[in-house]
Amino acid sequence: MPTPTPRGVMPAAAERSPRPSPPPVRIDDRPPNLPPQLAAPASLVVDERETMVVTLGVYDPDAEPPTEPPTKPPTKPTALRVFALGLPPGARWDEGTRTLHFRPDFIQGGTTWPVTFVADDGEEQTEVTTTIEVRDTIRPPWPRIDQREPARGTTRLWLSQVTDEFLDAPHKAGRRFPAIVSRPDPIPAGRRFPVLILLHGFLEDPRLTGSSDAFVISPADPACTYWWGYATDDTGGPADRPADRPADRPAEGRPPVVPPYTQRRVLHLLEWVLEHEPAADPERVFVAGRSMGGAGAATLGLLRARHFAGVDAWLWQAIPRNHRPLRIAQLTTHWGAPERDLGDGEPDGLGVWDRMDLTRALLEQPQARNQWLFSRHGKDDAVIHFGAAVLPSPLSGISLYEALQDTGTGHLVVWDEGGHGGWDPVLGARWWDEGWEPRTDDTTFLRRDLAFVGFSNASHDDDPGDGGNDTRPWDDHRGYAGVMSRPNDTGWAGDRAGMLGGHLRWDAGAIVDQIDRFEVPLRGTQGHPGPWPITVDVTLRRVQRFACRPGERVDWSFGERSGEATADAHGELTIADVPITAQWQTLIVVRRW
Repeated sequence: MPTPTPRGVMPAAAERSPRPSPPPVRIDDRPPNLPPQLAAPASLVVDERETMVVTLGVYDPDAEPPTEPPTKPPTKPTALRVFALGLPPGARWDEGTRTLHFRPDFIQGGTTWPVTFVADDGEEQTEVTTTIEVRDTIRPPWPRIDQREPARGTTRLWLSQVTDEFLDAPHKAGRRFPAIVSRPDPIPAGRRFPVLILLHGFLEDPRLTGSSDAFVISPADPACTYWWGYATDDTGGPADRPADRPADRPAEGRPPVVPPYTQRRVLHLLEWVLEHEPAADPERVFVAGRSMGGAGAATLGLLRARHFAGVDAWLWQAIPRNHRPLRIAQLTTHWGAPERDLGDGEPDGLGVWDRMDLTRALLEQPQARNQWLFSRHGKDDAVIHFGAAVLPSPLSGISLYEALQDTGTGHLVVWDEGGHGGWDPVLGARWWDEGWEPRTDDTTFLRRDLAFVGFSNASHDDDPGDGGNDTRPWDDHRGYAGVMSRPNDTGWAGDRAGMLGGHLRWDAGAIVDQIDRFEVPLRGTQGHPGPWPITVDVTLRRVQRFACRPGERVDWSFGERSGEATADAHGELTIADVPITAQWQTLIVVRRW
């Protein structure tokens, strides 16, 4: 028998059993990485305004499938990511559940999109393409051309838009609304033009503006519904109206709804132009207006952002409940009283006054945040006073300007001492624009199918204020507006004129938007008086391929600076305090695997 070794005394080296050494690990000895498996249907079909929800089957064979109960850990950790490329406008991909959500709008029928799903484990990729077809199931009558008229490099088409029960209240179907479409003339072979929808103001007629460089659509809202619509039975307005009085053929006992009939007519005109004018570019559709038209442009452009590359809104109200008393009384005749907040017929059950609160839309809707907005207000505007920009919403508790800044939505907002119908008495017309127009600029331009960046919380932003400066009493109709022609007499606090997001540009043509990398050159303009650099938060908007999931960390660099950033709860990515100078520098964001 071997002699036992006393406790605490190690045996002699010759008596110890040698411990076998593990074999050296070599790269070639690892099991080969297997590509992920991805199961997706070859084709999908959905009707307009119907909801499609599809979950993909995805499996990483290198991370063994779970068992019940678990018997052993996976062979190796998985970094499996699944991306959806080329989604239809308005579709949403939820990577966490690997689910596609899509409810097509009524002007998306008759279109097919090839969508590529990419499963990537960091080493191997698997791609599957699914064709998504939207059936054209809602077909209002096309507008009729009543007259053609040449007009300085354009042909002006005078239209009659005939309604059906989708474009109008049922008992009013068959009405005709005027509209004007101006098309460039001649149109060179192979060239495509942007489309601009121009919405008129209160009690105005369709705009006669035309352009040799764009299609211009000028609809009509003769009832002044603020480019939204009206209750189905036309009597939904008074607050004392019985809530159970049936509307025009709704289900028995239900209150009326307030569908966006006017907004639908505008979109149907856009559909008609895109269908009948091959040179009209669906990726460069913009909507603009002032006063009532500005509110309509912003409401249409944010709530229906899937159709638009940008919004241009002047002298407008973003929060319907903050309108002056006279306007609330008028809109109540169309939408019902604010306290009733009648629904608009959509499945989420949201009331129409809440629906059109654009601070709510910016907080809740990713598509709205991915829009780009130009906005102008006047501190001596006595019609839609400056509170439209700086007073909080009763619903969200924040103002328009705060919503834009807090969410990183792409924006350039300006204000001055102008009024509702005139320019600032000192600065004059368009003092802010530096000749930049994102519809036509060669460098900093907007497309629906192209990423851009939102600038917010810049070090050089001016102070709009958030109330009065104690020089004028509050007026429910005028706010603190002074006399437009008299400089420095506004009763609103803050800088008398200024900008948020001014003097900042991106190079749209140089954007790199790939699954693993995003690049965009940035600079400030020479119009900025200094100091340099401008530090600004930069949010990636309308990303096509470099999509992040909530909480994902990425690495970034900008010149000599670098760091990491984390996507927010919506998967939206903001790089804070980027130091921008007057020279182009490229912001580079790289995904970690």
